[in-house]
Amino acid sequence: MLPEWMRETDHYDVPPKDGGTFVIKTIQTIGRIMSRLKIQAGHEKKKHFPAMVKLFAMVLLIIVTSVCQNRVVLLATAAVLLGYLCTWPAKGLWGVLKPPVAAAALTFVLLIPAMLMNPAGISNNLVVVGKVFLCVTMVTIFNHTTQWNHVTLALRKLHVPGVFVFTLDITLKYIVLLGNLMQDLLTSMQLRAVGKHDKKYSSIGGVMGVTFIRGTEMNEQMYEAMRCRGFTDDYRGL
Repeated sequence: MLPEWMRETDHYDVPPKDGGTFVIKTIQTIGRIMSRLKIQAGHEKKKHFPAMVKLFAMVLLIIVTSVCQNRVVLLATAAVLLGYLCTWPAKGLWGVLKPPVAAAALTFVLLIPAMLMNPAGISNNLVVVGKVFLCVTMVTIFNHTTQWNHVTLALRKLHVPGVFVFTLDITLKYIVLLGNLMQDLLTSMQLRAVGKHDKKYSSIGGVMGVTFIRGTEMNEQMYEAMRCRGFTDDYRGL
């Protein structure tokens, strides 16, 4: 017979009820955000459409969907998008549908007073909700099927100023780097805090301070590297 403690199931993903609950939840949240930012390829295949073509198609479809009043066209667009999503693996489907569902639900809540005050316009309000769902779905599909460096390259081909593209690329890169640093600091703090410790919250300020100092140092290093290499406005992307 096994002892009772060997038959118990350990739940490592459930934060303990002590001073470390906030730390563990923070680490879990940062980890989820970092995992989303690190996934660059998404469902992009080796033989894929150029990012510029997909960008033009997305903008054109969003404009057409926004100004179109023909419900048959909207239903056809919805059928094409949902049919395309049926080809996706099941594990990645909710990640694509979650933002449009949330945006459509928020739009519906905001339009409830208008529906109550004008019942005759309920159908038009529902069309607005459907348009929001379709437009956000297009943006989400584009985000999951296009790498960030391909997007910035497409922006450069569209003659977008290099400073804007550079700022976008570097911002995303350093969000990931500083997020990883913060996650490592919180993990090390959790490992060093054995047992119940009511003053764990006071260490969060130290984590934020170290992250700020490290971010300042990285900023200075990048500026010095740009000066040494004679950086100009000609930025093509990472």
